[in-house]
Amino acid sequence: MPPTLGSPAVWALAQGQVLMWLLVIVRITGLMATLPGLGQERIPLQVRAALAILLSVIITPVAPRPREAPADMWQLLALMVMELAAGLLLGLFVAWIIEAVSFAGHLMDMQMGFSFVQFLDPATARPASISGTVLTQLTLLFIFISGLHHQMILALVESYRIVPIGSGMPGDPMRIVSMVGMLLARGLQLAFPVMLTLFFVDVLEGISARFMPQLQLMQLSFPIKIAVGLAVLGVVLREFSAWLLPILEAAPREALRFLR
Repeated sequence: MPPTLGSPAVWALAQGQVLMWLLVIVRITGLMATLPGLGQERIPLQVRAALAILLSVIITPVAPRPREAPADMWQLLALMVMELAAGLLLGLFVAWIIEAVSFAGHLMDMQMGFSFVQFLDPATARPASISGTVLTQLTLLFIFISGLHHQMILALVESYRIVPIGSGMPGDPMRIVSMVGMLLARGLQLAFPVMLTLFFVDVLEGISARFMPQLQLMQLSFPIKIAVGLAVLGVVLREFSAWLLPILEAAPREALRFLR
């Protein structure tokens, strides 16, 4: 064995590098597991694993080292849990944007009558609504068009400055709850034009049934509400990018706020 490889200092340095790489890849794994688009099941596991390994190799040299190295296996496990939580929080904010859009689609389908026609989404392996699926796919398209996946990787690098390795469990529960409530309110805002229009349709149908009892409202209600709902949804889709892009642009900054 060469004398260099037999030096205790070289082995200590190599052990520190491997430990640092392990902690970095755990945070990246948390981000990749929850980030929409890159972390979905439709992307092969080998591709996601290769991307996580590549990012960890690039980020490890620039990430600040922990103040104290773990003394035993339990401390190392605690550090890995905190790093995983930090990565999950970064990706969850973008995932919550997707869920807010899906929530708006569910509200629209309930008013239009599409809630009776649900199918299994192969990406999430759970029942999905028609309008929610259309809006979700458009949101994923805007994520890649706006370059949000690149911004989230930059936010991952910035997260090591905000929450260094070993600085404690990240995230403020009250801030997370308020942010989820805000996103649900934005989802309601997206669905509001369709819901309000169909509410007036229900009112007009009720008035018509009052003055013309011979009308078969059960047969007329569904096609009328579907036609009107789809027409209003088409108008909403014209403004969908203007509604969504500011949220996507603010996503990396808001995700980093979770970690403070």
